[in-house]
Amino acid sequence: MGGIASPPREAAGAGRGSHGRDAPGAGGGEAYGGWDWKDGGYGGRHAGPAGDLLLVEGAGSGAAPGAELESVLIWLEAERAVRFRRGIERDGALYLPHWQDWAVLEEALFDRDRTRGRADLIMDTTR
Repeated sequence: MGGIASPPREAAGAGRGSHGRDAPGAGGGEAYGGWDWKDGGYGGRHAGPAGDLLLVEGAGSGAAPGAELESVLIWLEAERAVRFRRGIERDGALYLPHWQDWAVLEEALFDRDRTRGRADLIMDTTR
């Protein structure tokens, strides 16, 4: 199982197809572009073995442009205050302005793409 994350700003725009993921190559492996939070852009390519399951997480993981590639879409939700608290506890107060900006972008993305409404499973993670 692999995992890919993309930042909300990238996901809210045109995006990168399926989050920079390449289809399995001739050698049977996969590659994806990881986000470099320090430099604010996609870092190098990361190779990994092909598997039966690829988990793509993050605000843009359920974006409409990649919907045809989804097998299952899971929507995780929590109250806004809880999400902010968790994010700042994890990332530090330095990210607060980013979190506030991202929240606006996420809301626009989710509304535009009807992400929650397309979910196969909705889980409340507030607790």
